[in-house]
Amino acid sequence: MKRKIANGYRLILGYLGIFLILIGIICLLPLLLLIAYPNESNVLFSFLIPGCSSIIAGIPLILLIAKREKGHIGKFQDAILLVLIWVFAILIGSIPFMLRGISADGAGSMSFSDAVFESTSGYSASGLTVFDFNESLPGYHIFTTYRSFLLLFGGIGLVLIVTSTISDRYGLKLYTAEGHNDKLMPNLAKSARLILAIYLGYIVLGTLSYWLIGGMEIFDSFNHAIAAVATGGFSTKAGGLPEIISNGGVNSITHMPINSVAINVTSVVLMVLGATNFVLHLFIFRGKFKQVFKDCEIRFFATMCIIFIPLFFACILRNGIDGMSSNPLMALGDGAFLFFSSITTTGFSTVSEISAFGSGAILLATVMMTIGGGMGSTAGAIKQYRIVVLFKGLYWSIRDKLAPKNKIFPHTTYRLGETRDVDNVTVYDSAGYALLYLVVLVLGSVLILITTNGEYTVGNAFFEFASALSGTGLTVGVTSGVNTVSGVAVTGTPLIQTRWILAAGMFAGRLEIMCIYFAFYRFVRDIFRRETV
Repeated sequence: MKRKIANGYRLILGYLGIFLILIGIICLLPLLLLIAYPNESNVLFSFLIPGCSSIIAGIPLILLIAKREKGHIGKFQDAILLVLIWVFAILIGSIPFMLRGISADGAGSMSFSDAVFESTSGYSASGLTVFDFNESLPGYHIFTTYRSFLLLFGGIGLVLIVTSTISDRYGLKLYTAEGHNDKLMPNLAKSARLILAIYLGYIVLGTLSYWLIGGMEIFDSFNHAIAAVATGGFSTKAGGLPEIISNGGVNSITHMPINSVAINVTSVVLMVLGATNFVLHLFIFRGKFKQVFKDCEIRFFATMCIIFIPLFFACILRNGIDGMSSNPLMALGDGAFLFFSSITTTGFSTVSEISAFGSGAILLATVMMTIGGGMGSTAGAIKQYRIVVLFKGLYWSIRDKLAPKNKIFPHTTYRLGETRDVDNVTVYDSAGYALLYLVVLVLGSVLILITTNGEYTVGNAFFEFASALSGTGLTVGVTSGVNTVSGVAVTGTPLIQTRWILAAGMFAGRLEIMCIYFAFYRFVRDIFRRETV
């Protein structure tokens, strides 16, 4: 007997069920820390309720396609599925934050708006935060690690996680829709498992480096290793890495003092690895270093280092901290770190208030985090490959105009181990996305200014939304309501609205904007029963 076929929205709901189970598992994972911190069992139900509910909700949805042959998802319906996956992930992921004080008279629990903001920041691997780091509140270690898990799964990609266990013809389609435009191996599931193994290996090595060389506590080391590799920027302290370093002290296990240089170097290495294309990691582990160094993104990144690190150094040295003249060596270190943190869209910093570096460094950081990391990495923003294509397109346009009419030049670039032809469609797509990204960036910044009635400077509003849209997490205080105009903190409705705008920016940037438009376009046409061809 021929099996029935699951098509369209039945297939979408079936796949959504699979992801709901994954989301539920992500909610339950932090409870493993109860082994090390049994005194934090008072937050057990904060994770059990959303985790188990998500798993239970996913099972009947999977049954919609369990006994059917998988059929066809229509044009742009993969975008609908992807948007649904991320919306449910964020909403379900916010519930533990709201239930944090369920057994402690509400202590530490977040409002709906703040919980959604924190969940969005985690899953989008942004790092902007409204989390209360008071260690006396319920479940400090469990909740802090939960935030890191959100970064890990969100940064690597929910689709990549699921396709490491299942493989079908729609795995690659969803993987591409999620913003990963480079093919891995012919078998996506095998590729996904290998990528996951590599990233977990980086996290283990990063943890050991932070702990054994940097002198950080093992808990701090583990969470910062995840945040760096996922280019997310969440920390275990309100003041981030600077607070850990400035507190000094001695590691309780190794009895080593805090080594700030080792911590910063480890952070830079992990950030760069996280912002490098997945495929290039495979080349590195196969010893294909020539292909790696010839890659157009790697060469572009090296060029950015040569140009911008001296500029960061000059700006910080000129401005100093609090207007004081800085030590040249410290200025170079701070400048290089801010450069790597910005271009990898991680959000770590060597100071608690980056505005102390001056407006020049802030402007450079805005440019870097708008460019972003490599295509097919955990980083966000426009992505380096698109910028490479735009610069090459400009060069080719000028060269072709100056060349004799009968002479034809190739339009090629070396990408992921091979020389590729770059057609006009690729250039147009890159230019179109870059333009759309900048339009959204300006629009979001203006909305913040309107919402807060000019309580922030244009530069601060632009920087904060650029940080959210790119998934960087560097902040000049807009997220927390620090007013740089009147000095009076922004609170109440304007602050809530600002956070929703920033959350929308993080969400749009993570799904690369167009995916949301395609999902909306197809959904509206389906409602009115119009064919999408």
